[in-house]
Amino acid sequence: MRLDYIKLQHFRNHLSSVFEFSGGTNIFLGDNGHGKTNVLEAISYLCLTKSFYAANDAVALTIGSDFFEVEGNFSLDFGSNCAVRVAYSQLQDEKKYTINKHRIEPFTSIIGRFPVVICSPEHTPITTAGPVERRKFVDFVISQSSSLYFQQLLDFRKVIRHRNKILHDAKISRSKSDHLLEPWNEQFLTLGSSITYKRHLFVDEFRDYILSSYSHFFGVDEEPSFTYRPAIQLIPGCSEEDISIKLHEHMQSKFQEELRYGTSLVGPHRDEFILTINNLDLRKFASQGQHKTFLVALKIGEFFYLKDRCRETPILLLDDVLGELDEHRSEHLLHFVRELGQTFITSTNPRFFEGALSFGDRDKKYYIHNGAIAEHHEAALL
Repeated sequence: MRLDYIKLQHFRNHLSSVFEFSGGTNIFLGDNGHGKTNVLEAISYLCLTKSFYAANDAVALTIGSDFFEVEGNFSLDFGSNCAVRVAYSQLQDEKKYTINKHRIEPFTSIIGRFPVVICSPEHTPITTAGPVERRKFVDFVISQSSSLYFQQLLDFRKVIRHRNKILHDAKISRSKSDHLLEPWNEQFLTLGSSITYKRHLFVDEFRDYILSSYSHFFGVDEEPSFTYRPAIQLIPGCSEEDISIKLHEHMQSKFQEELRYGTSLVGPHRDEFILTINNLDLRKFASQGQHKTFLVALKIGEFFYLKDRCRETPILLLDDVLGELDEHRSEHLLHFVRELGQTFITSTNPRFFEGALSFGDRDKKYYIHNGAIAEHHEAALL
């Protein structure tokens, strides 16, 4: 899959910008705050219907504007084309997403249709912060490759909200809640055991992708690992039914404690994923450089995982990643991603690309200044 072009209107500081892309590496150069990352964010809207780092659509509006539009065309691996448009109106508080002029609803149906891998400073917490960030990473990867998993995840979150409300009310009123919880508990077990089982399978498969990408970039002196630590103990070869039984037992053992705290203490929303290098916990013992390289390895692993499981080759967005790596690893990464497919990279430093890329039809660069393509690179780097 490749994105042929993109048009931005009133999007961030891009009043009206048009980019025609190469099918290889596309580089956006310029000082910080001039609109490089905004192009990647707009691509995220086309692929995911939303930004990869802003939770509110209104913040993507150009100051003084009450609407934005993002348009682009995807050429798919099997020859078809999809003209995609995302339009947001602040006055109407409405966002529209269309493919070939047909409105698409719900937005969740788009996830995985145009697979994308994003690596930016916004993803640093995956290796440095608490378990919620690693759960988000795992859920996003699996969801792009499985619409069933994504729907189960959405349904499970709804069940948790209802279950927590009942537990909270029971705590406040000191009343019994068994009859109210029963139907939600049944859904909790069905969805929770399926999500846990799929995460278990994913980690077993994904571990090899991390090993491959890490050793390719950073050698064999360090051995990374990625393990799943759910609240219940899993055994190799366990079935979804086995997980359901264990989850039910754990729920029963924690029920009184849940009533005391007024919240759900059991389930996939409490899972952890452990990242290690040479059997040492990444969060506790890794250097800053090891955190950066592990994150890149995760993202390259994600690319190949999605490529193997989706019907489309993902596009790769690298936002200010090269500055986080040493010169050797930056150059090696550039040579590597150049052969993957279509890649979009932002940077403030044009020297990263000297000798690594041959600009022309295969690789293109754009100098961004004040939300527009600058005619001269000196203007973009003032």
